[in-house]
Amino acid sequence: MKVRDEAASLWTLPNRLSILRILFIPIIVLFISSQEDGLLLASCLLFIIAGITDGLDGYLARKMSLTSRLGVYLDPIADKLLVSSVLITLTYYHLIPLWVTLILVGREFLINGLRAFYAMEGIAIYPSSFGKIKTALQLIGISCLLFNIAIERIDTVIHQIGLVIIYGALFFSIYSAINYLTALFKPQASKS
Repeated sequence: MKVRDEAASLWTLPNRLSILRILFIPIIVLFISSQEDGLLLASCLLFIIAGITDGLDGYLARKMSLTSRLGVYLDPIADKLLVSSVLITLTYYHLIPLWVTLILVGREFLINGLRAFYAMEGIAIYPSSFGKIKTALQLIGISCLLFNIAIERIDTVIHQIGLVIIYGALFFSIYSAINYLTALFKPQASKS
């Protein structure tokens, strides 16, 4: 991985997209909390745009050789903050079961805490394909739920589809967490 000058890397296009995603979070949460039709639709559109920037920033970083150490950490942090904030907000409004949000958000804290710990040891832990599937499913499921409340505000087929997709994300979340933990602790267990 070619790493750019860190002072200049903050303002690369991929990092700007990650920063934009973080800046969208309070706006999206505020719009959801307003419970006004127009702002609920705006929250859905902003969330979808934020989701698109999630895939776009990594693609551009690789395609334009703009990968940076900052971007390696900023991108997943932006993703986790976005998804966790919206999950918590939707749970507050009883649109997602509390236990689902606790598992999804708890997993993010656990894995990101381990990433930070191992980063201090000079070991980078990169997202697995299962983790990427989990993130994609979360973005799609949450988008369905936001779209549903923007147009109906009642329990509809779109809401049920969104929940099924979130449950799929939950499966991949648990599965990828087990994979991370197994990979991280297996070498230590063999040394004992």
